Amino acid sequence: MNEHDEKQLYERIRRLEDESEIRRLLMSYGPAADAGLTSFASSRWLEDGVYDWDARGEPHAGSSAVDEMLQSDGHQGLIAHGVAHFAGPLLVEAKGNQATALNYSLIMRREDDRFFLWRVSAVRWDVERAGSSWRVRRRTNRVLDAAGGGRQLFAETLQDLFGEDAR
Repeated sequence: MNEHDEKQLYERIRRLEDESEIRRLLMSYGPAADAGLTSFASSRWLEDGVYDWDARGEPHAGSSAVDEMLQSDGHQGLIAHGVAHFAGPLLVEAKGNQATALNYSLIMRREDDRFFLWRVSAVRWDVERAGSSWRVRRRTNRVLDAAGGGRQLFAETLQDLFGEDAR
């Protein structure tokens, strides 16, 4: 194996390790939020990261704002009655110290003795390397409904990731 081949192998392994770390980071958020581990869940964000969860609402600016949202009566009421934040498989594209991931978010709520699907959203995660780990720079959620925000978020992100192939 020559020096060029070694460098390519190193880069491939690094990309795979980065993608694995990013999946671990992002997939830990939902279970942490449902467990009421607000500090752990909010630590997924950079201190100045953004959680843009609703096209009509104000984004949560900073990891402390994400923590406050998770400690709010609204969120605490959801988890007290039974809720599951389920994230579909992630499409991850890492380039250097930045990455973009795309997935579905399904929220299930408990009513009496059954769970029902309450909300389905498109989710874009923009993450970056912070020291030796990855953190969320921005999470954008858009509900998949007649307003079209979720479809638009998926389309724009796929075009960002795949260019002209995503038409």
